[in-house]
Amino acid sequence: MPLPFRLPKPPGLKATLVGAMLLTVGTTAAIVYIPWSLVSKRNIDTIVDQVNQEIALGTSQEVEKLFDNADSAQSLLNSSLGQNLVNLTNPKDRELFLLSVLQANPNFTWVQYGETNGDFFGAQRTSDGQLHFHLRDWDKASGTTQTTVNTYKANSQGLTLVGTEAYQMNPPFFAPDRPWYKNALASPQKRAWTVYVYRSTQSPGLDATTALIRPNGDIWGVIGVGIELSQLSEYLQQLKGDYTGEAFIINAQEDLIASTDVAEVMPSQGENAADPHLQQLENVENPLLRIASQTIQSQGVNLDNLTELQRFSFKDPATGERYLISFTPLEQLDWVVGTVIPESSYLVEVNRNKRMLLGIIAIFTGLTGGVAVLMADRLIARPVLGIARTAANIEAEKFELGQLGAIARRRDEIGQLARVFDRMAQQVYTREQKLKQQVRDLRIEIDETKRKKQVKEIVETDFFQDLTAKAQKLRNRSHGTTPPVEAEQVR
Repeated sequence: MPLPFRLPKPPGLKATLVGAMLLTVGTTAAIVYIPWSLVSKRNIDTIVDQVNQEIALGTSQEVEKLFDNADSAQSLLNSSLGQNLVNLTNPKDRELFLLSVLQANPNFTWVQYGETNGDFFGAQRTSDGQLHFHLRDWDKASGTTQTTVNTYKANSQGLTLVGTEAYQMNPPFFAPDRPWYKNALASPQKRAWTVYVYRSTQSPGLDATTALIRPNGDIWGVIGVGIELSQLSEYLQQLKGDYTGEAFIINAQEDLIASTDVAEVMPSQGENAADPHLQQLENVENPLLRIASQTIQSQGVNLDNLTELQRFSFKDPATGERYLISFTPLEQLDWVVGTVIPESSYLVEVNRNKRMLLGIIAIFTGLTGGVAVLMADRLIARPVLGIARTAANIEAEKFELGQLGAIARRRDEIGQLARVFDRMAQQVYTREQKLKQQVRDLRIEIDETKRKKQVKEIVETDFFQDLTAKAQKLRNRSHGTTPPVEAEQVR
């Protein structure tokens, strides 16, 4: 029964050998390339973890240093006032005291004091290195605040007054309404920490304040130190260095306290410019920070109960880009340091190395394949095909002795096969020639026997006998003799 389809023609010996060699080389290359690719991808997560740990550790140390400095300065203020070393009612003494405390702590932005009647005075350091002393007088009747600002410049001789400015604040300033004042009154027996937006610089700040209580239990006022948190953003930028991505600090309410993208830290405005508040992480425009916010929402991250580093990954459905996000709690307040790092920022180098490795493997495979083809052709395919042609010649009775001489001289298995095949071919040839000779001899013998038989058959016929007698008579007559009696009798 004929087959419903034609079987494919099997590949030749040369193609099979070359294919086997290329398959071996390709498999070896894949064994090298694929595990390396997987390991390099896992190493990216390890590198990102190390970056996160470095940023988290460095940030934690920096924040701890700021809190310790604020705590020490606050203790100094409290002890100085408790021991009556400074008379806050004396304008000259309080001004010099607050300026000296501020000058001794370069990380501080404010050293301030607010009274229960609404007045305020404090020393401020600005970004240009100048020191300012603010005196703000609250007028309850008119609801206005008159401000006097003395500007000092530090030099080798101390502080030099370089200018005085007086103006009416708009909006007015009433000390008991400020967040740092309210928090101090809410916990009068301990130090209060307040993160809010400084109206003077429109940037986030941290205040450590303490309520001063008179012996009769009345509130005397609130004194404290303030640190502008832009320095934390600058520190995060230094920690990040050349790493691609964003680092940030938020609190449990997802208020953005510091970030490598300083512009995002600038507070959003409320209903009026006098009421700025901290920027919410979900309201930022930076795409990486928005990914961090989306991760918090989608993963249900509870920042308030975060006790250790947590890692997450986020894949952008639009671009397919993968991002690695981490959140690490700080020991101070409810702050959390976070990082968002695009995986591609590390894959650039990995992909470059992968392309280089792939190119090397391709070149190696090509060279190896070329050598394999050449070796397979010269060392295996040609000799085997030569033996096959010899077998075909034997079949066609065209075999010549010594036809496999070059192949038979090889010392390997193919040479041994050629020698065995050559001996076998010679034996076959010899037997074939002997058989042919026997056939010829047999044919001659058969022809001679047949001839004799035919002659005998002819001789024994009456016709041949009569013809012989007549021939004899003719010979006798020609010689003048009488035919012998025996001949006559025979006839």
